[in-house]
Amino acid sequence: MSKRIIKCLGRVVAVVFVGSQIFASPISTFAEQNSSIPDRMLAGTVIQYDENNNPVYLEEGSPLPTEKPKNTVSRRILTPEEQAALDKENKMAEEILEEAKSLPVFHIDNPKPQPGMKVIYDGEGYLKDIIYPEDQTTVGVQSALPQGTRKAPGTYTYGAHNNSIVITGTSTGKVQGTGRGTNFTDTYGDHGNYVLKKGDCATKGEIDNPRYDTLISVRNLDNDYVYSFQKEDNGSLPDAVVDIWKDGLSYLGLTYSPSVSFSGRYFYQF
Repeated sequence: MSKRIIKCLGRVVAVVFVGSQIFASPISTFAEQNSSIPDRMLAGTVIQYDENNNPVYLEEGSPLPTEKPKNTVSRRILTPEEQAALDKENKMAEEILEEAKSLPVFHIDNPKPQPGMKVIYDGEGYLKDIIYPEDQTTVGVQSALPQGTRKAPGTYTYGAHNNSIVITGTSTGKVQGTGRGTNFTDTYGDHGNYVLKKGDCATKGEIDNPRYDTLISVRNLDNDYVYSFQKEDNGSLPDAVVDIWKDGLSYLGLTYSPSVSFSGRYFYQF
């Protein structure tokens, strides 16, 4: 994804949020509330903050998709072997969370708006990417950790979907992410000229950036489909724990669409 900032003479607008609805509002009202980046806008909205920290619409977005109630999602009927594997996985997940009780907890808020910052929302209207201006020098830029590394042991929470990434151990250990799973359609991964393909995934690089080709078990908690994806990219993932490349969603019982996400859990050992 290009980091180049696009200069635009779009109109300046402001919004206030009432439930999940978005309304036009005077700029003065927005200024009083605009201390942080909104968690949700219209689907596909792209905004960029001007020199006065007012949002300029680069893309105005479209109506939000109708959300399907979780209790209407069809769950798989597991075979005895699959149920045994799920029971084992759930037990391990509980053990990781128990171990994490002795580790620090770090909550990561959305960054505050700043001139030149561009914010992109996905097909469901949630945060997809936050791009800092190239000449940004006053606020630390969120960037991916070196390949094969991750943050210090602890629990890292962030986003509107109560996302959490638990890291245990330093030289060896486990990583478990629980929260929202999303999808992406980039062409190239994060190493060389690797061309992304079905079965690849990306992690939140600023917290957890395992080496490329690492096998990561991802479970769709909405329907109990599970698959071992290859980690071949990383992203900002401001409101997700894992990103599945396009058609790979079929391995989790889903059909690709820009507005498809799922409640998920991922795990790997290092």
